[in-house]
Amino acid sequence: MRFFLWTLLLVFPLCGQRTLEYDRSVVSQVRIDLRELGYPPEDVIPSGECAIRSLAVAPNGTIYGATSGKRSHLFALFPQHGYVQPLGFLKDVSLVHRALAVSKSGDVYIGAGGSNGHLFKYVPKRDEAKAIRIDAPLEVTDLGAPVAGEGIHSLAIDRERDVLYGLTWPSGQVFSYRIGSVEFVAHGKVAERNIPGENFEKHKNVGKAITVHSSGFALMSGENGRIFRVKALGTGVLEPLDLNAPTVRGREPYNGVDAWAESESGILYGGTSDGYLFRLDPKSWKIENLGKPLNQYRIRGLAFAKNGKLYGVGGDDDEMARLFSYDPASGVYEMLGMIDVNRRPYYSWQAYVIDAVAAGLDGTLYFGQSERKSKLYLYHP
Repeated sequence: MRFFLWTLLLVFPLCGQRTLEYDRSVVSQVRIDLRELGYPPEDVIPSGECAIRSLAVAPNGTIYGATSGKRSHLFALFPQHGYVQPLGFLKDVSLVHRALAVSKSGDVYIGAGGSNGHLFKYVPKRDEAKAIRIDAPLEVTDLGAPVAGEGIHSLAIDRERDVLYGLTWPSGQVFSYRIGSVEFVAHGKVAERNIPGENFEKHKNVGKAITVHSSGFALMSGENGRIFRVKALGTGVLEPLDLNAPTVRGREPYNGVDAWAESESGILYGGTSDGYLFRLDPKSWKIENLGKPLNQYRIRGLAFAKNGKLYGVGGDDDEMARLFSYDPASGVYEMLGMIDVNRRPYYSWQAYVIDAVAAGLDGTLYFGQSERKSKLYLYHP
């Protein structure tokens, strides 16, 4: 018996340690950490309900996130406190996909996916002082459904003009909503035909992300990776531009823009489902293909840091999420490794799928894991 105990003591510490070779393939451990979605051990959004697909930053710096799964929860991270505060679950909602936005007044807008695609408004009220109640419903105002029977696929906000833009699924209808109004405005569809392929492929190519440029245009992708543009307070006409998201020739029907980011100079950067990064100048309306930063499909999120570099996460659902950076000044990519936090013996976790990226006001980058049991990752460039 004593020999058996000594064997356990000798073997298990060795099994729990990582090799130096492995540590060279992950993000530097002095620059990354994670947060549980709540206050362990009990006040945590449960497994199967915690996949993070949406993150948004409020004007005061609060980080909001929405989860998907059996139920959809809203949570907040207040940087001055440092931990995640679950705020409640949305009744009859199981999916929030890239559909979270915060207005200049601090109100949170949430777009439900699935066939119950309503837009909800949540008004924060000293949430940091409230007790965590995982099973409490979130108190929201139901603003209605942009398109009956369809889900809200993605959402973005023009804070300066108080306008929300969204895309529905599966028809790919672009809509807008003026904050304070009582109705949605339909602007047209980004796709008319299903993508070509096998008989089971009966969906349209609808982009997974919307961005609102500082000039007031909303942009998104659609059929054949075509870029579309609309300005709700202008003509309101959805314009198909003579621009397509970069891809391998012949894969246009399957390719779209999964992520957007705008630089301080107003240049837009996009990441495609085929894994390409591109640059779009809104003055000339020309696209420059910047190549593939990773040998993987999908750039799932992009955000600029205060050091001027663009950071992105790539990888499909069956791949390992990897972080990269791109320096617009030099045109140089840097491969930063897999999203992994090692604080053994206290905690350790590695993300396979990241589906949301946001840049905090203090320069911290936030990555939302989208798996059965998920964490919120913090990266310090």
